[in-house]
Amino acid sequence: MAPETQRHRTILDRMWAAGLPPIQIRPMEGKLLQFLSCNAQKAVEIGTLGGYSACWIADALAEGGRLYTFEADPDYAELALSSFQQVGIAEKVSIVVGDANETLKTIEPFGPFDFCFIDADKISYPHYFRWAARHLRVGGIVAADNAYLFGKVHLNPDKEPEDAPAIRAMQEAIDILTNPSYFSVCTMIPTGEGMAVGIK
Repeated sequence: MAPETQRHRTILDRMWAAGLPPIQIRPMEGKLLQFLSCNAQKAVEIGTLGGYSACWIADALAEGGRLYTFEADPDYAELALSSFQQVGIAEKVSIVVGDANETLKTIEPFGPFDFCFIDADKISYPHYFRWAARHLRVGGIVAADNAYLFGKVHLNPDKEPEDAPAIRAMQEAIDILTNPSYFSVCTMIPTGEGMAVGIK
């Protein structure tokens, strides 16, 4: 298991105390995010939750770098902001509250970006991948968690009506990732839930 700092544990403790769902990345994925976002000047995260993954990315930023993290739930965003302030990374992180399908456009003038991490609603993954393809710099990296879709990404959506929208969305997202007109290189890192990674 990758080592957590006290700051990471503090954020987790605050998340549990607030009753947030236990759906954050694990320390191993956190260390992977640190590696992928190493020395990024401008990074994006879609899906803040309580701020645990944001802390891993913030640790990797270049001096003066900034992470823009997006969260649909205002209560989660408020908790994350207070956690960032408590652990001393608030000056590196900007939280944007609202549906990222709409609010991502608010940071587009600050691009292009070096790194984008996607860990949010699975139905919107195709939109998020296309956004990353447009707004990452050449050589920039996109990473997306849960790319295995909890073991369902390979299923035929016509035979899985309950999960069909998510299955189709994730399959479309992977098609975008593997399209060389969007990303020059891609891979699937076999974490517990699958981390899809592409380089623009």
